[in-house]
Amino acid sequence: MTAISPSPLGEGRGEGPAFIRTFPCVSCGAKLSFAPGTSTLRCEFCGAENAIAADDARVEELDLDEWLKSLEGRAETVESEQVRCGKCGAEEVLQGSHFAARCSFCGSAIVSKSYAGRRIEPRSIVPFQLDARAAHAAFHDWLRWRWLAPMDLKRYARTDASLAGVYLPFWTYDCETVSEYRGQRGTRRDKTTTWTAVSGRIGHFHDDVLVPASHSLPPSIAGALARWDTAALVPYKPEFVSGFHAEAYQLGLAESYPVARGMIDSQIRGLIRRDIGGYAQRIDSVETRYGRFTFKHVLLPAWVSAYRYRDKVYRFVVNGQTGRTSGESPLSWWKVAGLVVLALVVLYNMR
Repeated sequence: MTAISPSPLGEGRGEGPAFIRTFPCVSCGAKLSFAPGTSTLRCEFCGAENAIAADDARVEELDLDEWLKSLEGRAETVESEQVRCGKCGAEEVLQGSHFAARCSFCGSAIVSKSYAGRRIEPRSIVPFQLDARAAHAAFHDWLRWRWLAPMDLKRYARTDASLAGVYLPFWTYDCETVSEYRGQRGTRRDKTTTWTAVSGRIGHFHDDVLVPASHSLPPSIAGALARWDTAALVPYKPEFVSGFHAEAYQLGLAESYPVARGMIDSQIRGLIRRDIGGYAQRIDSVETRYGRFTFKHVLLPAWVSAYRYRDKVYRFVVNGQTGRTSGESPLSWWKVAGLVVLALVVLYNMR
């Protein structure tokens, strides 16, 4: 993929219709929404469908150094924005990190006037593959395996939970590295470890190292969003976002790069340990040469839910591409106590 020179928001690509749009149904005038797992827009009111036009656009890699220089001294505006629904006329406030949502009164798609004041637009996206029905099924399956949850959790969660489809912002980084290392290989024999000095050279291409750019989901439920098939990325089209919530990045390019660098360094140490081999490994020194960094700003799909149980809110997420799930749930202390007692009985009988 070819690296693209900087063209921040409003310069080159332009604002408004070229990036953020709503699509009215030609039959009833309601706003069309993207139908997950398809290449069509669908009207939720009359069922009409419009095909999303194909083109020859490619997923773009951007040169990190050039873009960081272009953004120096350029402030980003992170403010709430008031927008009017084109269907019912109601006014909504989009929070500073959102640029697409649904009207709270009629459910129609609404969008901000720009990409929430950010300087870098997303140029790649993984469209939703799971629809709301599949996401609800994944949620119910997840509830079924909460062995330590209270008995009545399923009843509370099923009646209170509602799922919202949202595109979350990520940064991806590519870089070629060459690392020379010195270390020691441990050989186990007769309960003792013998260490032998080793050295080597490791070359590796780090492809699509993912850094989350949103703070809206706590780490405790983000496990389902750790793995993605980035080969499914396609060039951004506003049609894919229509009818869904979408967030702009909260962690900027300059702030996300050190995170990616740390992830790459961790990968390198893992590769070195694998190269050393043996029973155990020690790494004494590493010298790494980094090639040119490129990046992409991408949007990835998730179904997010919050449900209430006994006056406390728990959150849950379904990966909108893979269907993986993770979330929070309350514990039944009676079940936990019973499990502890059972474990103690088993240990006692093993003595």
